[in-house]
Amino acid sequence: MMNEETIDRTPPSISLRKRPRGTGPQSQAHSSWAAQDENSEIISLITNSAENSPPKWRGRSLIIGGGGGNNDDPDEREYYYDDTNEYSFDCSFGTEEKDGIWMNRNDPPGTILAAFVWVFILYSAMTISLLAQSKHLSSLLAYFYNTICVLALASHAKTMFTDPGAVPQCAVPIDAVARQMETHSMCRICKSFKPPCSHHCRICNRCVSRMDHHCPWMNNCIGATNLKSFILFLGYTWIGSALALMIFGCNYFFCNKESCEFTGVLVQLVRIMTVICVASILFTSSMLMNVTYGLMTGIGTIDRLKKKATNTTGNSAEEPISLEDVFGMKRNITWLLPIEPMLPDYDRVVGFSMPQRLLREGGENTSVC
Repeated sequence: MMNEETIDRTPPSISLRKRPRGTGPQSQAHSSWAAQDENSEIISLITNSAENSPPKWRGRSLIIGGGGGNNDDPDEREYYYDDTNEYSFDCSFGTEEKDGIWMNRNDPPGTILAAFVWVFILYSAMTISLLAQSKHLSSLLAYFYNTICVLALASHAKTMFTDPGAVPQCAVPIDAVARQMETHSMCRICKSFKPPCSHHCRICNRCVSRMDHHCPWMNNCIGATNLKSFILFLGYTWIGSALALMIFGCNYFFCNKESCEFTGVLVQLVRIMTVICVASILFTSSMLMNVTYGLMTGIGTIDRLKKKATNTTGNSAEEPISLEDVFGMKRNITWLLPIEPMLPDYDRVVGFSMPQRLLREGGENTSVC
């Protein structure tokens, strides 16, 4: 029986390993993978074998070489996608590829600012609830306001704990010509493929696809895959702040009843909340205009600042970003909910693909290089 062979220099997210004939993935020992910057090893292996016999998938195994269709062909090499390695079930928090739950732990001030957002929104919800209990506000309006607060908090959490579009080490261009020419740009820090409009965030320590900016209030980057929840957070926060100011304004200017006058601790609560709401409206309004401009021009905040610094603002060839590429394909109630959008073409949206996905979706005659 053949001894187990490992393919050196394979990134952790690929984890392809040769399987001895007659054994299953569960019986294979774990191995460490080094030199993450050498992504061409597995790609060249697949490409060189494609001239005589194109690679194909048999279940979760990648078949390279052989006559095709004959399971006992001695020239056939079988590799399986190892999803039982040490990274597969890691539930740690972080921004590395091995972390199962995305969370930026590299910026303590950002964590504090993100916590302040929750404190401000919960404070506003508590104040409105106290006004309703003291008969200064209708219960129906209080329920509606608290619903807006819940949606804002859910959108904030979704933005904070969602991978913004981090580029994995094994990422390859989606354009077949670019893969063959091997002239695509590489990140000097990650030493891996860098998709168009992506940038390396030194706080998250990852390249982020279609990165707009790193938001300290979210404690996360804003990129291709969490832009929807970020926009929803801005929108719900703006609506909640405007609604609260409208309630306070109507109460102050148009209500002459004694029951409309705030007394005791409610006066201080309303004053503090008014300051918070004014600041929130100013912040969210500027950010909504910034995001809207980015969607209309296809130029993110970082790219726009770079173009402005180099006086190349008029030479942009970017295209507007479709709303379906942000909120999902179906225009229904899901656009207003902080849930994962169903993107029409994930690879096109993020600007990269994976060798395994190209082989699976393209069939047996697909080359990844």
